Amino acid sequence: MSVTFDFKGKNFVVVGASSGIGRQAAIELSHSGANVLAIGRNLERLAELKKNSPLSLVKHPPRIFTEQLDVLTATPEDWAEVLDNFTSVVGRINGGVYTAGIWGLTPLNSFDEALAHKIFDTSFWGAVNFVQSATRKKFSDGGASFVLMSSIAGEFSGKSLFAYSAAKAAVQAAVKSFAAEIIRNKHRINSVAPALVKTEMMQNEMYAAAASEEIISRHLLGVGTARDVAGMILFLLSDRAAWITGQNFFVDGGYTVGSYT
Repeated sequence: MSVTFDFKGKNFVVVGASSGIGRQAAIELSHSGANVLAIGRNLERLAELKKNSPLSLVKHPPRIFTEQLDVLTATPEDWAEVLDNFTSVVGRINGGVYTAGIWGLTPLNSFDEALAHKIFDTSFWGAVNFVQSATRKKFSDGGASFVLMSSIAGEFSGKSLFAYSAAKAAVQAAVKSFAAEIIRNKHRINSVAPALVKTEMMQNEMYAAAASEEIISRHLLGVGTARDVAGMILFLLSDRAAWITGQNFFVDGGYTVGSYT
């Protein structure tokens, strides 16, 4: 049995859409009928993503709009500009997804301070800035749903991963706080925490080395794909999750269970 979503007439923003989980979420939202603002740094990948918008398949075709933005340097004015460009065409948004993030080893005794800050700023402060801008009444309909990307590392930190783990744990904590604030406009917000997923990040040699056979074996259902995670994201954006906010959801292929067997 397959699960499909109907987002016709809905508008969503996906940050980090040029690759990995963000790209998959943007594609699936578009194919479910939504208008999607895909935000990323890589223009070439964003242009390729746009080709997946099924323009010829329906009478009123969903569209993928693209904007180049670096979450590390974006000002409130930058966020407002890209959101205004989108909402002025399609109307206010019904939610958003923040998947931007980078990975790197940060051993306590020899970590690169610049890298550590970049990891934290990308996953955490970028998400904070997005939510702050996207939940403004000018840009969001009441009852919008937002999903931020965490990781199992937020609760099960590994050796030499303090920056990455701290950033993902901070996302989970922020979601709980945000949920209590944005409810005044009937907005919801949750986070998703994947385990190992086959994305461009796994092609990083250092990342691959850290993902030992032992770590991989703890995934009872094997290493995941972006599609495995996107399903949970779309569910949380949908009306079927209307009674869920301030929560973190593990999508881990059984990792948290397999770690104790």
